[in-house]
Amino acid sequence: MFKATQLSTAVRLGLFSATLGLSVGAIAAEEVNTTSVEEEKVERIEVTGSRISRTDMEIATPVTVITADDMKDQGFITAFDALQGLSQNTGTVQGNEFGAQGGFTPNADVIDLRGFGPGYTLVLLNGRRIAENPTPYNGKSNFVNLNGIPFAAIDRIEVVTQGSSAIYGSDAVAGVVNIILKKGVESTTVSAMMGTTKDGGGDQSRFSLTTGAVGSNYSVTAAVEYSKQDPIYARDRDFMDSVDDNPAGASPLSRGILVLDRRARTYRDPGAETCAATGSGYVYADRANFGKYCGVDTTGDNTIKNERENISAYFSGTYDFSDSLSGFADVMYSQMESGVYGSRHFFSEDLFVNTPDGSGNYGTRDYVLHQRIFSFDEMGQRKTEFEEASANVTLGLKGVIADNYDWKVYYSESRMDYESRRDWLKEEAVAEYFLGEIDNPYGLYNGAGKVGIYDVITQDVRDAVLGTQLITADSYSRTFSAEISGDLFDMPAGAVGFAAIAEYNKQGYDLIQDDRTLNTEGLGWYGLTGTEGGGDRDRYAVGLEVLVPVLDGLDVTLAGRYDRYDDATTDVGGRLSPSVAVTYKPMDELMFRGTWGQSFRAPDMHYVFAGNSGFYSSTYDWIDCRVNDYDDDPSFVPSESNCNSSSFKGSRSGSTTLEEESGTNWGIGIVAEPIENLSFTLDYYSIKLEDIIGDESAQAIMDLEYDCKYGLNGKDPSSAECMANQDKVGRGAVGAPNEGELTGINTTPVNKSQYQQDGLDASIHYKLSTEIGDFGATLNWTHILHTKYQATDESMLEDIRDDKDNSEPRSKTSLVLTYSYQDFSMAIRGDRIGQIPLWEQPSENYDPETGDVLKVDRLDPYYTVNLGLGYQFNDNLSMSVSAENIFNTRPETDVTHDSWPFYNSFAYPGAGVGATYRAEVSYKF
Repeated sequence: MFKATQLSTAVRLGLFSATLGLSVGAIAAEEVNTTSVEEEKVERIEVTGSRISRTDMEIATPVTVITADDMKDQGFITAFDALQGLSQNTGTVQGNEFGAQGGFTPNADVIDLRGFGPGYTLVLLNGRRIAENPTPYNGKSNFVNLNGIPFAAIDRIEVVTQGSSAIYGSDAVAGVVNIILKKGVESTTVSAMMGTTKDGGGDQSRFSLTTGAVGSNYSVTAAVEYSKQDPIYARDRDFMDSVDDNPAGASPLSRGILVLDRRARTYRDPGAETCAATGSGYVYADRANFGKYCGVDTTGDNTIKNERENISAYFSGTYDFSDSLSGFADVMYSQMESGVYGSRHFFSEDLFVNTPDGSGNYGTRDYVLHQRIFSFDEMGQRKTEFEEASANVTLGLKGVIADNYDWKVYYSESRMDYESRRDWLKEEAVAEYFLGEIDNPYGLYNGAGKVGIYDVITQDVRDAVLGTQLITADSYSRTFSAEISGDLFDMPAGAVGFAAIAEYNKQGYDLIQDDRTLNTEGLGWYGLTGTEGGGDRDRYAVGLEVLVPVLDGLDVTLAGRYDRYDDATTDVGGRLSPSVAVTYKPMDELMFRGTWGQSFRAPDMHYVFAGNSGFYSSTYDWIDCRVNDYDDDPSFVPSESNCNSSSFKGSRSGSTTLEEESGTNWGIGIVAEPIENLSFTLDYYSIKLEDIIGDESAQAIMDLEYDCKYGLNGKDPSSAECMANQDKVGRGAVGAPNEGELTGINTTPVNKSQYQQDGLDASIHYKLSTEIGDFGATLNWTHILHTKYQATDESMLEDIRDDKDNSEPRSKTSLVLTYSYQDFSMAIRGDRIGQIPLWEQPSENYDPETGDVLKVDRLDPYYTVNLGLGYQFNDNLSMSVSAENIFNTRPETDVTHDSWPFYNSFAYPGAGVGATYRAEVSYKF
């Protein structure tokens, strides 16, 4: 906030209004004695977003600061919780709910500023890089996991909400998160926190010790923390524990055991007695148009919040060797054990079965589908257990040269080790016990397994078919950095400041799957695949930042950073990221600011070094629709409205031909304090990134295949483009029962996309001191004006902000009201997530002829309220209680969301948890 002056409230408001061109009435000004203003000593501070120490927290680049007290007061217990609440954190992420369904990174906590993706926000710890998660987000890209940072050690979090590649490097595209840990602690504090949820599950506990000492030439700070979190199951929530909770109408029970005749498209009726005798949980059920089967309700099986147990420690120390030389060190270590519990083990396989007359009838599609979803009593619940450890160590020296230049050198190393274990069915054991052998020319099992489809599963069978998948991974980041800053020379408007940096960083990772995961010879895990890879690269960087006071109140900051990558594999090389920032302060209470900068981003390491990897997905197979559903009618028009999607197993690997992503960002804004204790900011931002790396679109491959097959849109079936595309598509062989059916798609990472977002950020801060207490209010608001996306160079650049498939809200808002009186304090926080589209748009929203979307129906905004209360009993003892989502609200029911968890968990992560209550006691020695 700006330094207060002795101008009266009326004069400040008048000057502010005149500057903005606002029309105000005449206001009488009080006399001001400007000759008695005492000269203040100017102290320089370091602000995230610039390497030049300065006298003001408000700089050209917008910075949001979240203190440890803010997090406590507003009901947050982790850094991730607080960052998730940022209004600028609009992107959708894979939360705990999705992880239980089989996500690639089910135990990770990530943020997504501006919707660019988790890997486009640079996360720092005490201003230094930390190791990326060794398992890639969604199986593809790298990111920093936020779940291992001890809450007791956090002093504050500073967030730069615009691109800052010119200051911090090529990966600071959408912003920078700098988590700053405590230093200079002079007392000992022990704390104990306990919590639970209104609807059950998710009990929490945390115990911490923070201590330190400060001497004449040294300081030490240390913290130890233990925390535990119980899981929450869907069965603990009455709106997601049954098929009856489906907002689109009660859905049929999951097809627990069935035999489907492919030709007749009907189930073979097992009879009620068979279902009852097979095992616990099976119910005689019926599905319209298909018939009877043994059903089971799996709706409440998954966890919506992970089980976690974490112990962490932190140490920081400084020692002054002399007035101009100091040493510093900090160490952080965290070890976490976690559990994610998913649904049930199952198999589903097409079998070739002779017709009753024994003729065989090869080629007539006379085959059946056998499927069985096992009960928990039979095979137990699918679960994944994680062991993760991270360590961060920094050693450095800093000092002053010639009483004018501050310098600092340090070495920092960050490591992360990862191991996961997952129960799964063995591929060959499933064949041996349930599917039989392959004795026909179509590659289908004959159904002559050791155990019949309706037989009871014994312990011996369970032991024979179940195994444990093991994934191990590690990553590291090593940085050597040298910095110098100070004033170069004086100008009439002030001193020209500068900061220079030279940096070397080496990062690497290894991701190792067990022998079964990627096996293609029948000795793998049934229906399970994964991704592996590993590599390292060096990065060299030099940067310069210069602050020029052009005129009194007008400052221009020029910055440039050159990053060069060396991985002995790609030709990314190096590039300069420049930036210009301008601030203009016509008066102490008013500042205008503007920024412009360019960025480039090297390919994520896993896009380069991924080995052979697999994935499961679905796409629209236009050829199959036309041939089988429309009798190869040439008038068929491919569209989602007249074709069902097809599932497939895909494959991918890394690419060494990738180029860097390049971007531009700029913004303008205003910061003002029109009256004492009232300030606000308003900023426009625009961030654009081109040549974004991503896997080839499976749908784009299918689109091209269709055009090539029928010679549409100028495509020649014999062209090199069409032939190369055909090699990426796998289909059933001629003469096989699955002839022509889609069996697989191979995708490769390519530079293909463009993404751009622009919008508005605003904040208002107010404080009022009275005889009955101190009041405060803070409002933060982000509104997205445009989100533009271009899938490939050949496609159109479209504004997808209101697209039916874009779950990013148009706006996010938070309001925090505080009150304190003597030893009592209170904070109320309200959050609003703006409208998002329905999961599926109603049929009337589409043009019946073209399939184009005519309009987009959206859900109402989602509101939550947190409450925090605190009381200081004496100088040593304090207590606080907090409630998160105190009204236990849930997002508006989406009648089109007919799949579990029956709400958009990407847009509303954690919404199923509901109200959470916590109490914490702290004692200071």
